[in-house]
Amino acid sequence: MPVRVFPDSKITCGEVNVPVSKSEDSRISFIRSLANLTDDTQGTDAADTLQLKQLLTSDELTLDATDGGSTARFMMAWCVVRQREAILTGTERLKQRPVADSVDLLRQIGADITYLDKEGFLPVHIKPASLKQVNVLYADGSRTSQHISAMMMIAPLLGYDVSIKLSNNLVSFPYLQLTASIMNAFHVPVKISSEEIFIPKTSYAASSITAGGDWSAASYFYEIAALSQKSEIVVHNMDAASVQGDKIVIEYFKPFGVETIFENNKIIISKKQPVQPEYYSQHFRHCPDLTLSLAATCGGLNCKADLFELQGLLIKECDRVAAFQREGYKLNIKTDFCGGSKLKILEESLIKPSTRVLKSYNDHRVIMSFAPLSLITGEVFLEETDSVKKSFPDYFHQLNALGIKSSVQ
Repeated sequence: MPVRVFPDSKITCGEVNVPVSKSEDSRISFIRSLANLTDDTQGTDAADTLQLKQLLTSDELTLDATDGGSTARFMMAWCVVRQREAILTGTERLKQRPVADSVDLLRQIGADITYLDKEGFLPVHIKPASLKQVNVLYADGSRTSQHISAMMMIAPLLGYDVSIKLSNNLVSFPYLQLTASIMNAFHVPVKISSEEIFIPKTSYAASSITAGGDWSAASYFYEIAALSQKSEIVVHNMDAASVQGDKIVIEYFKPFGVETIFENNKIIISKKQPVQPEYYSQHFRHCPDLTLSLAATCGGLNCKADLFELQGLLIKECDRVAAFQREGYKLNIKTDFCGGSKLKILEESLIKPSTRVLKSYNDHRVIMSFAPLSLITGEVFLEETDSVKKSFPDYFHQLNALGIKSSVQ
């Protein structure tokens, strides 16, 4: 049944909570598993991170990563370094997302990985193999950096210094910096640049590190503030010292009059008056998860825009660019996708109310970016809301705290 989302007012005020960062939580749990350290911290309820934690303790031959790209890439590396035989698979959508970069990188150290269906895609069969010492590895990071993070984290178990040379068209570099920061917390001194990562021969040691609030999740409250006439939203558990790359959301929303104040482990997001740039332009190579919240903001405010370097969005839970174009058109948000990496919000775009149901494509970020547009149109109708469980299970409960309601039709 469709879900109707509708606001009480175009002024949003209130206090909300975001989940802990699944990127941080998954890396912390992964390292603790590699180092045989107890993982008893309170983490995220994000579905794909919970699935990763379950697989790390599974003794089944078949490991199902469901629709988690990082889950699949982390588990592939884990099985290789642990000499664990496994058949790694996932949902039909995950089987359409390429994993050749992961396989190729792991094969450089002698991994025995065989494709069971289509070359370059899941499912794969991982067999125990005698790993060889290779001090310099070469990684293709043009589509994702997840496999590079996985290799970084297993490197201390290899027993020798490892250098990873990075391709010059690397995406999502802040996620590699996040991985390095968490490894440093576990006493592995990683040296990282945009060209090379060096992991010295050393071992993990216990750490009290815990995951902080998720800046990707916070981006939807920035979107809400931008789409509101006025707004003041307090978001709890946000760290001013966070190294998450999506913290750049603070800067990305400033042109829409949205300001941020840090105060005692929380942020205050505010917009004091309507602000609408005539034209907005931004690059998303290193922060792809922010794209849809900015695209929806531009579409909602009828702001002409060029959003660059979106190639990574084509291989997510769905093709997010195509999904935004198709569903946005139902609200008269007119777009053009140019050259496989640039999304244009067109000048003749003029958002209009509609009772047409917006499809989710089983993608949490599609759902979470369209819901705030109800502040402009008065209401939006969503195909479903369960997909938010992947990263932000109580998203709609938090919207309710700001006066944005939802009901099943």
